[in-house]
Amino acid sequence: MQTPELHIADFVDLDLLQRLQDTFAEAMGVAAVTVDRQGKPITRTSNFCKVCQMIRSTPVGLARCQRCDAEGGRIAHVQQKPYAYKCAGGFLDAAAPLIIDGQYVGCILCGQVIPADDPETFIQDILARNVPLGLPPDELEAELRKIEPLPRERFKAAVEMLSLTANHVIEKGAASLTQTQLLQETQERAALQAALQEAQLRALKAQVNPHFLFNSLTLLSYTALEENAARTEEIAYSLSDLLRYSLRNMSATVELGEEIEMIEQYLAIQKIHFGDRLQSEVTLDPELKRFEIPCMVLQPLVENAVIHGLEPLTRPVTIKVEGHKEADALILQVSDDGVGMSPEVLTSLQTGTFADDSSSLGLQNVFHRLAGEFGQTVAVAIKSTPNAGTTLRLTFNLTGEALTSQPAETEFSHLSTIGLGNQIDLGNGANYLNLRQVKSKTAQEVLPLNLDALLSDFGQIDVAIQDIILEPVQ
Repeated sequence: MQTPELHIADFVDLDLLQRLQDTFAEAMGVAAVTVDRQGKPITRTSNFCKVCQMIRSTPVGLARCQRCDAEGGRIAHVQQKPYAYKCAGGFLDAAAPLIIDGQYVGCILCGQVIPADDPETFIQDILARNVPLGLPPDELEAELRKIEPLPRERFKAAVEMLSLTANHVIEKGAASLTQTQLLQETQERAALQAALQEAQLRALKAQVNPHFLFNSLTLLSYTALEENAARTEEIAYSLSDLLRYSLRNMSATVELGEEIEMIEQYLAIQKIHFGDRLQSEVTLDPELKRFEIPCMVLQPLVENAVIHGLEPLTRPVTIKVEGHKEADALILQVSDDGVGMSPEVLTSLQTGTFADDSSSLGLQNVFHRLAGEFGQTVAVAIKSTPNAGTTLRLTFNLTGEALTSQPAETEFSHLSTIGLGNQIDLGNGANYLNLRQVKSKTAQEVLPLNLDALLSDFGQIDVAIQDIILEPVQ
């Protein structure tokens, strides 16, 4: 029986993937994009330079770039590790493979780098490769000279971090697949709780070595400190703390005060990304700090406010996270004054009827975990107005008695989930690369290009792509 073809979007939350990609590109000072096995983007480009935008604005240039991305990912898949190379456009690039259930589904790419030790040679080579596409030479050269050359050691660090990012994406996919499969099979509360525990344990067994991950982030922080890159240093430290917190506590309950501290670190990273567009207020009554809740139940709610409430807008948005006591109840509330929800979406959330896609998987898992831990002693209320914002309110009865659901409160028993039922193979994990000086090709070695071949079908992924010869970086 032939194995069905898998696609990244079936297993990974594309919104989360986009945010990881954006943060990685900003932190490392490189461009980034995630593509499928044919080299076609499945995310928006991050930090792309004007030169590559000009190249991709031409039909031949776009086809060449996509084939180049596909070939870089194919080689990375064959080698089972990140692959650094000189792309067909003349820049330094790198590809990290994404392998799900033993099947190559695409890769995360970074690059558009001109090395700092030999920028002029690279600029002339890039001009020779791309002026024949019909681009204006003077404008192309002017944009090239605006690109800040990157030290090779910084490019090496970017490739290492790219591998960590790719493995983290697969780990998140593994956790989501395992949890949704088990949730679908579980009909009763006892079986649901056991399934969640197993899913969390399997997620923790993903092949990203936490020590390697944290050590690499620490190395990145020290490098940023030496280079006086304060924002990069802040991102690295905050991300390290977030990953350590989630991996350490995922299968346990934590004190509310610790969860709130993690939310503040998450918002600190987002403020670096969004700047003045994101304002936040986080408050918690001191007497509630030791109340225990499942780990990582507030972060998806805050992330939902960032992605759906803030990201589509250009105006400032304030996200508030509050924890206080009302009579015999603990109230946790996440609110924003951003986009708001349509009446249809609001109704589906209030009734617990989620769409059959991965966009609401984070909220589903939060609600199910709360139901498994607190049963009928917790209730969720959601209020939202288009263009005015959304408020999500969690109410915990501190007396242990069941709560009476209000019309706007979610009944956990009605929540629907999707089962994807596949396992994850993380391959050989991350590998350090030694990046040596790249020898530039001459224009005669690259041009003229076979345009008919460039615009033809891509063919099998396990077969090298003709007319695309990538010069490896050892």
